[in-house]
Amino acid sequence: MNKIESIYRYPIKGLSGESMTSVVLKAGEVIPGDREYAFARAGVQFDSDKPEYLQKTNFLALVRDEKLAEFDTRFDPESKSLSIFQDRILALEADLVDPADCLKAAEFFRDYLAILPDNCPSLVRATGGTTGHSFSDVPNKAISLINLKSVSEFGEKISAAVDPIRFRGNINFEGDEGWQEFDWLDRELSIGEVILRAFKRTQRCAATMVNPDTAERDINVPKKLHENYAHMDMGIYTEVIAGGEIKCGDEIELI
Repeated sequence: MNKIESIYRYPIKGLSGESMTSVVLKAGEVIPGDREYAFARAGVQFDSDKPEYLQKTNFLALVRDEKLAEFDTRFDPESKSLSIFQDRILALEADLVDPADCLKAAEFFRDYLAILPDNCPSLVRATGGTTGHSFSDVPNKAISLINLKSVSEFGEKISAAVDPIRFRGNINFEGDEGWQEFDWLDRELSIGEVILRAFKRTQRCAATMVNPDTAERDINVPKKLHENYAHMDMGIYTEVIAGGEIKCGDEIELI
C-alpha cells in the first residue's frame, strides 16, 4: 500500500515548510499557499500582474544560501503574518501586507546572508497568490511526491541517514517499493476522489546537500545519486486533474 505519511507546503521559497494533516486540492493548482512568496535577488524583474517562471537562482534559496536552513518560519495565511525563529527564539515578525514590514524582512535576510547593502532582495508575490503563480522550480503548477522508501534505500546505499525533508516534497508517502514512482510517469494516480498525473522526475540540485537541522552542506546528494543510480533524480512532479481533499493516511493508487 502506498500511503501518505506527511503533507507539506512551503509558503516562502527557500524557507522552512509547514506540515499539514489534510488539504483540499483544485484542478490545475498547487497546494494552496505553496511557494506563494519569494525573496527576489536585486535586479530581478517580476511582474505581479503578469507573473512568469524564473529559475531558482533568481531568488534566495538553499541552492546558494544554505544559511536559510537555520531558520524555522511560521506563516499565517489569514493575517499574512510571518514569524521567523532561530534556535526557537523569535528573530523577526513581519506583516507581509505592509510594504515597510516586507522591506524589514528583506533587510533581515540581506544582513544575515552578508549581501551587499545595495543588493537588497525584495519580497515578491503574484496578484492572487498561488492561483496566479507559484515560485516552483518548474514552470508547471506542480505538486511534488517523495517516496520515503526510495529515500531510505538511497541512505542505505551511501551509509548515511538522509532526512526526506532535504527534498522539500509536498507529499511524502511510504511506497510499496523503492523507485516505483518513476514508473508512474505519464500515468494517473488517485488519492480518494483526487486524480493526479505524474509528468516529470525531479532532478536534484545543490539545495539537497544542505542538512535541514544543521544548515551545513554535509552530503553531496546529486553526486551520490549519480554514482549509485546513474541519475540525479528523487521524487516526481504531478499536476492535479481532479480536485478534492487528501489527508495523511490516504492511499495512493495507480490508475
